[in-house]
Amino acid sequence: MGAVLRNCFRTSVDGSVSVERKPADNDGPVTYEVVYGWSLSFENLMKHRSGQKYFAEFLKGEYSDENILFWQACEELKREKNAEKIEEKARIIYEDFISILSPKEVSLDSRVREIVNTNMGRPSASTFDDAQGQIYTLMQRDSYPRFLASPIYKACVANFGVQEEAV
Repeated sequence: MGAVLRNCFRTSVDGSVSVERKPADNDGPVTYEVVYGWSLSFENLMKHRSGQKYFAEFLKGEYSDENILFWQACEELKREKNAEKIEEKARIIYEDFISILSPKEVSLDSRVREIVNTNMGRPSASTFDDAQGQIYTLMQRDSYPRFLASPIYKACVANFGVQEEAV
């Protein structure tokens, strides 16, 4: 739980604690409204880099962080404009997350796996779109509800001084 507190808060030299308000990669400051918004939809969580960070921390504890790592790698691939780098990144993503030899292999159905294998003949920024969609849906339906009930998410909400009361 200490790591979560350091992630949500910044401790100054004099020992006082304050909320980290610095934007993280252009996604704005983490506020109570942002953290609360993560509970309203999976999309809200995933569009915020800090939300992805906390969700990844949660998934690591469930031994399924390969899902968000794959999703993030696909997002990075989509931002790439250089054709050679696209091909190189696609091959790395394939080896890291799709190959049956990978220790970080994501769980895909046979139809999507075949689409990816076909797409790898001519890798592009959209090579993994079907696989990324399947993993996104898996995280949304399976892991996200558990994340919202997790100590990681509850501690982050509590760090902003607002706690849900038992009914």
